[in-house]
Amino acid sequence: MAQKIDFARTATSVAKDLVGKMLVRKTPTGITAGKILQTGAYEGGRETNSRLGMNYSPGTIFLMPFRGFRLLNIATDKERFPSCVEIREVAYHDKRIKGSGAISNYLDIHQELDGLPLHENWLYILGESVNKNKIICEESSAENCLGYFSLGGKWNG
Repeated sequence: MAQKIDFARTATSVAKDLVGKMLVRKTPTGITAGKILQTGAYEGGRETNSRLGMNYSPGTIFLMPFRGFRLLNIATDKERFPSCVEIREVAYHDKRIKGSGAISNYLDIHQELDGLPLHENWLYILGESVNKNKIICEESSAENCLGYFSLGGKWNG
C-alpha cells in the first residue's frame, strides 16, 4: 500500500521529503522500484506551454517535454499555481539512473500518464524520507528552480 504523501505543500518541502523514498512503477509485466536520490523544486517562472503541468493539482504526474524527453515531475502546492518537484536521480538495484528523462524512459513512462494522479495502478511513492540532516541542497541557475536536494555522502544501495 502506498503511503499517503501531502503534495499540497511548497515544492521545497515536498522535494526534501521525497529524497530516500521509493519510486515504484507498475506495468502489466511487473513492478520496478528504486530509491529516490535527488529531486528538484520548481515554482513560478515564465508560463510556457511546456510548463503548463506545473499548474496541475498536487500529486499529479507532470511529464514536461524537453529536447525529445519527458521529464518526470509531480505537481505540488495548489492547483493553478506553478509548482512541481522533478525526480532527478533514482537507484535501482546496482544501477543509478540520472536525469528525469532517463528515469521516464527506464520506467517506460509515456505521455498517457501526464495529468493523472500518482496511483498504485501505475506510478506511486512508498517508504520513509531520510533524516533531513543527510540532505544536501544545491543551488541552480534555472529561473524557477529553488534548488536540488540529494543524499549527502556516498550512498550504498
